[in-house]
Amino acid sequence: MENSRLNMLNGHFEQQNASYMSPHGPASDDDIVLVSCARTAMTRAKKGNQANTSPEVMLKPVLEAVIKEAGINASQVDEITIGNVLQGGSGAASARMGQFLAGVPTETPLYVINRMCSSGL
Repeated sequence: MENSRLNMLNGHFEQQNASYMSPHGPASDDDIVLVSCARTAMTRAKKGNQANTSPEVMLKPVLEAVIKEAGINASQVDEITIGNVLQGGSGAASARMGQFLAGVPTETPLYVINRMCSSGL
């Protein structure tokens, strides 16, 4: 089972897929483009420097940094995906508040992934 998964993943990097992986390959209007990513600082859970900081306050500078690094205006963001761990209600409300605090318009969709340890990926 594990080998078949690895073979499938390796297949994405074979020569036949080189134009797909290349930044110079054919472009399409429906291409998905990741322009940047960031994360909050890591501290001890419930005891670290951010123990009393709300998630939306931590998310605001993260989103602002991503937008700045991408070199775009907040109104140009088409979609936001946030990963978090162990937030009540999957963290959707606090993520949405962070989006607003960062100046991203209400029309921009936001998705939240709540995973135990891989959300930062």
